[in-house]
Amino acid sequence: MKSCDVCGTLNLKENIYCTHCGCKILVENICPFCGQKNPDSNQYCINCGKQITPVAIDSFDILFSDYNRELIFNAEISFESYFNILEMIFKKLDYFKITGRTPKEMLLQIANVFTLVVPKSSGVVHGEMGNSVIYYDDRLDDSSQISVIIHELAHFLLFDISVNLLCEILDVKPSATIKSFIESFLIVSEMELMNEYCAHTVENRFIPLKFQNFQSFEKCANNFGSDFEEMIDFVIMGNTFAKHIIIYLEKYIDEKLRELIKFQFKNDGKIVNEVISYSITEYFSVEENTQKFIILMAGYFDDLCHNEEARSELEYIKFKFESI
Repeated sequence: MKSCDVCGTLNLKENIYCTHCGCKILVENICPFCGQKNPDSNQYCINCGKQITPVAIDSFDILFSDYNRELIFNAEISFESYFNILEMIFKKLDYFKITGRTPKEMLLQIANVFTLVVPKSSGVVHGEMGNSVIYYDDRLDDSSQISVIIHELAHFLLFDISVNLLCEILDVKPSATIKSFIESFLIVSEMELMNEYCAHTVENRFIPLKFQNFQSFEKCANNFGSDFEEMIDFVIMGNTFAKHIIIYLEKYIDEKLRELIKFQFKNDGKIVNEVISYSITEYFSVEENTQKFIILMAGYFDDLCHNEEARSELEYIKFKFESI
């Protein structure tokens, strides 16, 4: 939104004249790359020729500009903007009918609405998510596959939320450049800790209580090398994101489907886990959670701005996104 210089009324960004007083809205159409002030109608800079307000960011030279750095460091996401992002992500399911015969088939259909879900039949990792693709080991029994699919779907949804938060801040559409930055950000040790806590919390909501665990989070916590108190902010952040994801998923992984999941676990004769519980009941408010997240993102953005080695790794991640 932009405000009218005459009456102060908020107008849409594309408005040339104020909807209230009719006066022309003055725009500071300044190039984020060279600082040149351009005529209001210009989309490309009269000095350097670069696109002033790109629809989508297609290179890291554009992403890591001083202008974008300032946008991220000064960003604030409102409660309404955050939940608009969630509504946009989850509304796809409203137009989809679940027809699977088994709970695993139903969950695969749900996950495939959001992203590509592919079976894997090699390696020791039961599931993983990378470059927007969910992989699950189809050699496992159905109940184990159910756990893996929900867990990796939670990873993808947190990734998708993060991509859209950054796009909201920069006022651009999602692109391979944005996605590769976010994927790299979410595997930094602190963020990986938060990410795994979020995924386990979502997974544990939809599987029987006695089979719940925090196995991959525990591994991250051990690698992190700090006591639980030093991790608490990242855990609460993950718990807060998980809470929001669960609220939306419960509409589709409903009581009927959860009963089918319980029966599948019983039918497979699963061995009860020795549960190590890291469950907490604390949450940040929406505004506090997104602000903490953005501050961490801004710090990572700053680290990468002049790190050529890290930038080359991002190019490789970006290439994989473009190859999908």
